[in-house]
Parts: sequence; structure tokens; C-alpha cells
Amino acid sequence: MRTFRAEGYDFIIVGAGTAGCVLASRLSEDERASVLLLEAGPSDRSWILRMPAGLRSAFKPTSAYNYWFKTTPQANLDNREIDQPRGRVLGGSSSINGMTFLRGNPLDFDNWRDQDGCEGWGYRDCLPYFKRFERLEDAAGPFRSSEGVVRVKKQQHLGALNQAFLDAGRQAGHQETVDFNGFRQEGVGKFEMSVGDGVRSSSSNSYLRSQPVRKNLHVQTGCQVLKILFEGCRAIGVRVKRGSEITDVFASQEVILSSGSFGSPQTLMLSGVGPANDLRRLGIRPILDVPMLGQNLQDHFETHIQVESDLRHSLNQYLRPDKMVSAGIQWFLLKKGPAAVNQCHVGAFLRSDATISHPNLQIHFFPVFFGPNWIPDPRIGGYRLGVGPMRPESRGTVRLRSADPSQPPLIDPNYLNTERDRRETLQGLKMGREILAQPAFAPYRKREDAPGARCVTDADLEAFIRQDVSSSFHPCGTARMGRANDPRSVVDLDLRVIGAERLRIVDASVIPSIPSANINAATFMIAEKASDIIRGLKPLAPLDVPYFKAQTEVHHDRAVGS
Repeated sequence: MRTFRAEGYDFIIVGAGTAGCVLASRLSEDERASVLLLEAGPSDRSWILRMPAGLRSAFKPTSAYNYWFKTTPQANLDNREIDQPRGRVLGGSSSINGMTFLRGNPLDFDNWRDQDGCEGWGYRDCLPYFKRFERLEDAAGPFRSSEGVVRVKKQQHLGALNQAFLDAGRQAGHQETVDFNGFRQEGVGKFEMSVGDGVRSSSSNSYLRSQPVRKNLHVQTGCQVLKILFEGCRAIGVRVKRGSEITDVFASQEVILSSGSFGSPQTLMLSGVGPANDLRRLGIRPILDVPMLGQNLQDHFETHIQVESDLRHSLNQYLRPDKMVSAGIQWFLLKKGPAAVNQCHVGAFLRSDATISHPNLQIHFFPVFFGPNWIPDPRIGGYRLGVGPMRPESRGTVRLRSADPSQPPLIDPNYLNTERDRRETLQGLKMGREILAQPAFAPYRKREDAPGARCVTDADLEAFIRQDVSSSFHPCGTARMGRANDPRSVVDLDLRVIGAERLRIVDASVIPSIPSANINAATFMIAEKASDIIRGLKPLAPLDVPYFKAQTEVHHDRAVGS
């Protein structure tokens, strides 16, 4: 393993996840700049991470590639601790996620600009950066691109259960949308997956492995950053633990945190940046009092309907040993077959109320019958529908458990803490049941496994929700971006930590309000845009394209939406 340069580096990037790999690649395009990318986890070269169907092997508590955090007991979920898996590997969570590729609704980014005070981060500003990184097969129109490095594909050959979902959605009165990432998000339709030629399009595979090797970029795995080093409030480097060795490494230009919505706040707090009183209680000397660091935690959550059907219609059939061998051979030899795609090919974005401006509910549909921890049951066929609010009001926190860097942080998403969140979750569960009750599913319906036939009244469903809700694994917002004079902000509009020098955060933690979709694509976009900011390059020209806006109704003499 290469040793660290004695003279240090221009840029040190802490965390080689979705954003960190983007930054490492883009900043090292300037061959005058030396870049060090540090990752606590191992390399991502395992076939388990490259094969799309291998995600369940990486997505379990015993995986070497997964932190598998737990939340604190959630008061509104019968005091259950909710799983919070995060990637601990080159590529971060983009190396272990479900590969569903969704940007969010254009209104989300216009709301960043108009409601969150993030000028320069509206949809017209972000769309060019979405297009810069994506490489969609057969891309057409002003919204999409086939020129980027992240391979994106729409599953064309749907199985019977996936087609039944689309048919049932139309039967329930919902319009089918052609492109969730294009003009109209609202409706039922096919999802895209971050997969190219049968291989996962992780950040590490797209930005590091598929790009030319650069002598000015040093990538080091197995390196835990213990703290940021400061002179006053100026970041000058990092303290790194690699095996039993601890080394200080210095940066002449910037230290950039890209450790995610849990890791970036934790590292900063361990370094003396954060809520000063909390740090003192743990024996950490505050360097910079940042009360809002670790606040504003947002996450999507969902509740589920699971139905048993004949095994031959479900992906569970491929768990039979002979079919697993056949699928594996197809993938290893040809990168094709059932192992070359992810498990979620169709879904929906719906409005629960006609007064709402844009879809507030998302449905993921899986032609799979799952057991605990999302592990498919090889003995039973079926399908699962997950539904949850897209813009939950509940806000949580990330705090230090102790001053020991090896201890996981205290994660409290505060799920279902508002009446609106509880109401929308209940509405979503009912709408999901309505879709699954349509004639299109009649040939595939044996019994409802969950919530179950006895779960009928609102009280029954609410009790089920408290026992069933899980994370959709989209944590964000713990280092909120905003105007420098906004007391809610942790980083400014150029993602510099307010009050510090030569220190930025570039990852999902800077998101001010959660997008209405899975957030991995938005994190790619943020890192692409940030790379131009850091390099002092002129931003890509804004793109003004019209997008769908629902006609909303008026309630209580007040127009909601436009």
C-alpha cells in the first residue's frame, strides 16, 4: 500500500462514497492538483458488489461492506430501533444500494431556491449537472443525456407481476408516465436502474475504475479519519488511523468531508466542530460552535403490503439452487440474465390529496416475497409494495455517542413525529391496497401476508404501521446548505463550513429539504456541481425547460400549489 506523501496534498477528501469518488475524479482532472481520497472500508472489487443481484449479500448486518447502524428507539414506532445500513466500502452506499435511479421532482430543487434560500440551486441550475453525469441508453429530449459516466438503464422486459402493477395502476385511475426523471414525475411507470452492461454503476466504478489512472490521485482504503486538524478555525489536514498506525496528513488547499449524513457530522464533532455544549459534555474542546450541525435529519420511510402468489411468478424462484447456478453462469459469462438487473423495476409517484403541488407519496414494487431484513424467502412466491411520504415533516438528529471514533453515532430520525406524516402514511397504505386489489392482480393473489385480512380499520392499520415502518435508507440534511446569515445553515451556498476556513462538506448531508425520490442521483449532482465550485470554474449554463405542474384544488379559500 502506498504511503502518504510527506509534503501532503492540495485536497484531502474524507469518504469515498457517492460524492467523494465524484470529487476525486473531477478535482484530479487538474493535473497540477494533488488529491488524496480516504475510505475507511475495503475495496469494492468483489463480484458481490458488481453483480446487481448481489445486493442482498452486501445488504445485511454481517456484511463487511456495511456499517448497519441502528437508530435510537423510535417513540412513534413502538420504541423499535430501525436499521440504517450505510456503505462501508469504496463507492459508499452507491456500492450496496438498490440501484433505483431517480432524481426527484423539479419542484424540489426550485423549492431549494425559493423556500430554502439556496440561490443557484434551482432546477434550471441543477439540471445541467444531472445531465453531465448520466449515461442513459437511448436518451432523448432536453431532460436526459447519454454522454456521462454513470450508466443508467430502464428495464424493458417486465415479468408478469411488474406488468400487473402497471395495469393495476391504470385501473385504479392513475396515469402512466413515460419518464419519472423527465417532464412528468406523477403517475405509475417503469423505474430506471444505475446499471450498465449488467454491472452496477457505483460511484467508484463510474468515476474511478472506468477513468484513466491519474498519478495525482491517491486512493487509500482501510483508513479511518479520527479527526480534522485545525490551526484556529482553519482546517490543515486530518489524523488517519490505518491498522495500528496513526498518521497526520496535511492539505494545502482544502479538507472536504464526504462521509455522508451520519459520518460527516460525526467526524466534525469529534474534531471540535458542532454544538459546543454537547461537545464539552463529552470532554471535547470546542473549536467552532455550530449548533445546527447534526440537526435537520430527514429520511424517507415506508410501510409495506406483502402478498403471497405462485412461486413461478416471483423472483424467489431463482433462489432454487439449480436456478441460482444458471443465473450466476449467465452473469459471469455474459453479464446477462436475472442476476444482471436489480429487483425494483416499476413504481409510482402519487398525490394523496388534490391540494398538493407535486407527488407526496412514492411506491416501490418488488416481485419478491421477503423475509426479515429484506432477505428473499426461497420457499414462497409473492410481491411486496412499499409506500411512504416523500417530503416528511419529521426532523431528527445525529449526535455523538462518545468521544471514541470507533463508536457509532446516535441516530434519531424521529419518524412519524407529526400528524401529517402519520396521515400521509395511512393514506399511502390505503392507496397501495387499492392498486393491489385491481383485476390485474387477480391471477396472482393467494393471500395478503401483511398487513393481513384482519387489518381493516384505521386503528388496525395505524397499529400495523407503527410495527412495520422501516427506513427507505435516504438520510440527508444534517449539515444544511443555506445562506451564510441564515441561522439554520451549516454550510454556505458554496458548501463551505460557515465560520471555518478551507473546509467543505459535499454529500447528502448538505441537502436542505429532502427530494421527492431516492436521493443517490441528487448526491451525484451535488458533487458534480461542487467540483466546479471548488475548482473555480464557470458553472454550466442553466437550462430552462418546462416541467409538469399539477392543477391543484382550493381548500379553505386558499390555493395550494400552482
